[in-house]
Amino acid sequence: MKSEKVKEECENTENNRNKPFIFLFIISLFTINLSLFTLRCFADEPKTVITADKLEYFGEVKKYVATGSVTIERDGAVLRSAEITYYEDSSETVIPGHLTYNDPETSITAEKAEMNLDAKTGRLVGAEVFYKKYNYHISGREIEKRGEDYYFSPDATFTTCDAPVPAWCFKGRDVNAVIDKRLTSRDTTFRIKDLPVFYTPYLWASLIKERQTGLLMPLVSNSSTRGFSLSLPFYWAISENRDATLVLDGFSKRGIGTGLEYRFIEQGGSSGNWWAYHIRDTELDKDFWEVRGSYENRHPDGLGGYLNVNYIDYKDFYQVYSSRWDVKIMRYLESVGELNLPLPDSRLYLLSQYSQDLKNDTSVVPQRLPEVGYVRNYSPLGDFMLSASLTAGNFWSEKGVSAGRMDIYPRILHSMGKDFVVTQSVALRDTAYSYYGEQDPGKMTQRAAFEYDVTGHTRLYKKYSSFTHIIEPSVGYHFIYSSDNALPVLDSAELYGKTSNVELSVLNRGLIGGRQLFAIRLTQPLDTYNGNRPFLPLILDMNFNTPLPLTLEARYDVNTGKIETLTSDVGFKAFDANFVVGERYDRQEDVLMYTTYVAFSPHRLVQMTGQLWYDAKGGGLRNLTINMRYKKQCWGFRVEAVKTPGDFTMKVLFDLTGLSSRSPRGLPGYSPTL
Repeated sequence: MKSEKVKEECENTENNRNKPFIFLFIISLFTINLSLFTLRCFADEPKTVITADKLEYFGEVKKYVATGSVTIERDGAVLRSAEITYYEDSSETVIPGHLTYNDPETSITAEKAEMNLDAKTGRLVGAEVFYKKYNYHISGREIEKRGEDYYFSPDATFTTCDAPVPAWCFKGRDVNAVIDKRLTSRDTTFRIKDLPVFYTPYLWASLIKERQTGLLMPLVSNSSTRGFSLSLPFYWAISENRDATLVLDGFSKRGIGTGLEYRFIEQGGSSGNWWAYHIRDTELDKDFWEVRGSYENRHPDGLGGYLNVNYIDYKDFYQVYSSRWDVKIMRYLESVGELNLPLPDSRLYLLSQYSQDLKNDTSVVPQRLPEVGYVRNYSPLGDFMLSASLTAGNFWSEKGVSAGRMDIYPRILHSMGKDFVVTQSVALRDTAYSYYGEQDPGKMTQRAAFEYDVTGHTRLYKKYSSFTHIIEPSVGYHFIYSSDNALPVLDSAELYGKTSNVELSVLNRGLIGGRQLFAIRLTQPLDTYNGNRPFLPLILDMNFNTPLPLTLEARYDVNTGKIETLTSDVGFKAFDANFVVGERYDRQEDVLMYTTYVAFSPHRLVQMTGQLWYDAKGGGLRNLTINMRYKKQCWGFRVEAVKTPGDFTMKVLFDLTGLSSRSPRGLPGYSPTL
């Protein structure tokens, strides 16, 4: 049959408003070809283009039938099928054979379908709905489209894997999927390669990347001291600016632990992160608590403040219940709260501070409860700069020293010179004490002090073609006269005593293109009050960025010829692995610790890291942590092994792409310590 092209444009009248949709859209303009039909509609709706081998219209029932390579294009969406039947009055559309549908967000395949194009509802048979944005696949023998983004199936599977046989999927009854919101199902099994490995009577999963209420991935671990444990977190998106995480931990050797984490951010700038944890230790037959949190509400022009709380009611809490080395080695827990009022060039504050000693007796630690103060920032006074502070504090100790203290500390600063800059400062300090409590009750003392500092500094540099060498020598003198140098220590203010020190320093730096390659500072302090041995330990600070990243801090006693302290870290790369090796040495404290960190990827799907702390002074291995992460297209898992003295812990956390993880996105989170 000879091909002939016919083109017809329909007007925007009441009649052509009733012309049909073909799968989701209204047809108001069409072109008929004896071998190829093309329909185009121009009205208030976007343009629709339909092509088919044959188009028939049955006027008695107002039915359109398009057959033969039917393609419908509208607004970026494309529908393809061999045959489509459309009923004009009801907008019902029947697609009796295989169909595919694609738009920028969704792809659908089905064996057959019945749709209502006005309501955007219908029934899909043998269908798969693919949501491209987050790689969601929903498949079922029958899927009802109950709205634009709402699907229901009496029996369906859900996964984010692309393979025909997915690496994992959830299969359940009465599946409700609301795209960009949530998925729920009953009698659900979690399957690996279609093999059921886990059953739950009810499943709730988030189908968005934003914060969403729901269960997070569980954490499985085993510890030699805590036993087998399962951590089940639940995330609650309370509002746009508030959320919470509830945690239930089960330890086979220690009992049940429960935790609550709460976070918020207010429009006025205040924010808070709070964590409370309780465990009933069945081995010790006791209850223990941990409370940590922070609140911040700072204002540059008005009253503001902050609060940091860190408290445990069992000194060995972290040693027993935590596997984190940085938590286990903490010496103090400090809680601090402050209210402050900014003023022109100054500020007022009210401060309270409480410290827990996790090694020794906390009852002898002086607690700052409270302190009120006024601080005057450096302000110009002619050619000078003036600053001052006035504080009144109460230091309370249950069994140690308790006292009230008043401290006045004005300072004057002056700087002069251009090539050689000389900076001087003079200060007076008067401190009064009133003691109470068990030690020296009713005793009153006063300390008067004078302080003088002078520093001379210059900079010498030479530029080469691409390299700049800078030398910065300096000399300083620090003098303090104090009328009382044997005060009980409440904080660092009591360490302010008789001093007469000279300090010589040279800083060596090299730069290429403005980027620092190295910096080496050598400092020699001298104590003129130290008789025949005025030289204090020589201090060396080094920092290299190339060829090997290196940092080093060392103190060398020139009188004994021995290194007093040494802290160093050097990084390098070998066999596609990144290494950082460090040393911590303190002769007086008898500490010699070696540290190693390594990160490498033996395979493109595997990332591994390891960290080691070794005590060479007899403690042996203090911490060994190995992490491995395996990540594929739609799933992954993380394994962590931690060895500390008296405990070995293994943790396993699975990650199913597209489902909520243990760290929900949204408000800045506060990480629980356990």
